[in-house]
Amino acid sequence: MTRKKLPGLWAEVGVDGKVCVLMVGEGEREERLPPIDPAEDLIAASELDYTAYRREIQRLYDEHPLFEERLDIPESDLEDLAAEALMLPSMLQEIDSLSFFELGNLLLQALRMRDDGSASFLLHAGQRLLLALEVPIRTQIRLRNIMEMTFDGMERATQQERFEKLRGVYPPIAQICDPGPWMEEAMPVTFRIESVYKLRLLELMLYFRQEKKRIARCDYCWNYFIPRTRAETRYCDRVFEGQSCKKRGANLKRKKGPEQDGALRLFKQLRDRMYARMLRYGDAPESQRKKLIPMTALQYGEWEENARQARREYMAGKIKAEEFLRRIDTTHELVRYDPVKQELPPEKSVWQERVAGDPDFDPVRKYPSSMMVLDLRDTADDPHWQFLSQEELIRKDQEGHQSLRDEYGKRLDKPPAEEKE
Repeated sequence: MTRKKLPGLWAEVGVDGKVCVLMVGEGEREERLPPIDPAEDLIAASELDYTAYRREIQRLYDEHPLFEERLDIPESDLEDLAAEALMLPSMLQEIDSLSFFELGNLLLQALRMRDDGSASFLLHAGQRLLLALEVPIRTQIRLRNIMEMTFDGMERATQQERFEKLRGVYPPIAQICDPGPWMEEAMPVTFRIESVYKLRLLELMLYFRQEKKRIARCDYCWNYFIPRTRAETRYCDRVFEGQSCKKRGANLKRKKGPEQDGALRLFKQLRDRMYARMLRYGDAPESQRKKLIPMTALQYGEWEENARQARREYMAGKIKAEEFLRRIDTTHELVRYDPVKQELPPEKSVWQERVAGDPDFDPVRKYPSSMMVLDLRDTADDPHWQFLSQEELIRKDQEGHQSLRDEYGKRLDKPPAEEKE
């Protein structure tokens, strides 16, 4: 006799490791989705486009009269908001049927919120409705951050090493998707899943449990993919503007070419690193600065003035490359002062630190739509302000840790600018 399933999400894991999700509604209505491979589904879930859906939620926050500042809020405003909120999940029905199903239950719970008699009940009830609508977005944000911390730079790692990296950054999340307790579990097995987010963690556990497939990050487009072979694979097969990432990535590598002068290349890398530290230190609250390398705007200005003087002397032939690098390496980051085939040791970007510090880090919320930034890099004598969009602010924080497409694509399509003095 088949046991009746309670309403909600259910996952059936087959002997092949694939997951079949059942959406069980009231009255034992069931919808069974096709079996999915955990690795493939994680990548697909991270790439779902919620842009239009998110825009509509923000419109309600910004424009609905329920959220206007006033003493009295009519009940009709909440009723109108609820009517609009109940329409929005239909935007996801085609692209994300699981979230569409989950939102049905979440919105019902929000609508059952009991009136506590407070003056702010209507406002809180409206906010709860919109928070429920945001669940698919928050689920994807957390999934993307988990994948960033787990799979970036780990193409040749073992599954155990990937899991240990996750555990080092987000221990509570790693505890939930630890494959250890499930290594000897016989399949098939059926789970009742509390939410789509818990389904993603189940898929992560199943992913770590196997060795046949690995998730890698494409060096060109920065999206995730599953390599077809066990050989090291740096590019996926996605196509941009008629060319695959594999071809475009190889072309950019050739176009970039070798640097003409290793010492000047290291000078540029050190300058960008010092500048990033200055921004990071300046933006950090006082309580967080103890964890950072101190770099105030004054300290950066002094470093750059010294470094540019050393560069002028080097360019004029007054000092050798070794002396030039000694003078600019005031923080002792170079292992030697021979500039040939030397790179600065990797340092976490501002972006990586922000993601590692918060699994719910949301760039849309954390970065303003635009900002004026004082740029001290061009010349020590003529600092200037520049207007940066949200996308440019994000790219600035990703410097040193970004795709070839972002790092070189636009810049290499133009003739290189001359270095200013």
